[in-house]
Amino acid sequence: MARLSTRISVRWGDEPASEPTTTLVMGVGGYFMDLRVNKSDKTVDWAFAGRRETVSETPLHCRWHHIIDSRNAFAPDEGSFVALPNGDSLETGSMPCPERGGAVTPYEEVWRTLSTGRERGWILQRDDGDDAEATVTAAATAKTTAFLGRVGSEFFAMVQTRGGGPLSVQREALETVDGGKQNWVVKFRDGEAPLPSLAAAGLLAFPGEASWTEGDEVDIQGALYTVRALEPGT
Repeated sequence: MARLSTRISVRWGDEPASEPTTTLVMGVGGYFMDLRVNKSDKTVDWAFAGRRETVSETPLHCRWHHIIDSRNAFAPDEGSFVALPNGDSLETGSMPCPERGGAVTPYEEVWRTLSTGRERGWILQRDDGDDAEATVTAAATAKTTAFLGRVGSEFFAMVQTRGGGPLSVQREALETVDGGKQNWVVKFRDGEAPLPSLAAAGLLAFPGEASWTEGDEVDIQGALYTVRALEPGT
């Protein structure tokens, strides 16, 4: 099932819980994209994407493999989940804490699932720079990895040089304006690399999107992406 979730709070060690970011995570099948933006100055706190592995179902324990990461933190991280009485989820684990110089620290995060209306969801991946037709996500000699994702009315695009380096990210949201017309609107942008955009193209969906299946190679504004995960919606 395609999922959208937002973080309600984070607690490091015995510190009080707080939420310094606006965090939105999309998950489709075994893939995810995660964008965390600092509330104070609207900069990227953390942006990453990759593959989610379910280590155990009861209790739920997951491991996230970071294929791209704005912090260049590519070691997998993992956490366990329990349901809270109000329907939120409590994630616990240990990972490097930026505020503590990267020291591995126990953490607690509270997550809330957002309604997606059971709409279509997908995540695409492109490894660029190995062919002569790379036109969108990289300069001619660069080797980059890009992820695109859509769940419901949210769209993410991320691209990073393979092996680490600056990450460019854009978030767009599908909004209804006066007269009932829908348009994609850019809600956040960081980085200099060009990124595919529904908003800039004036599209509601990418051409052929309704017929995609997992494993397909699809053309997104001049570059080929692989459909890594897809939920058809209802």
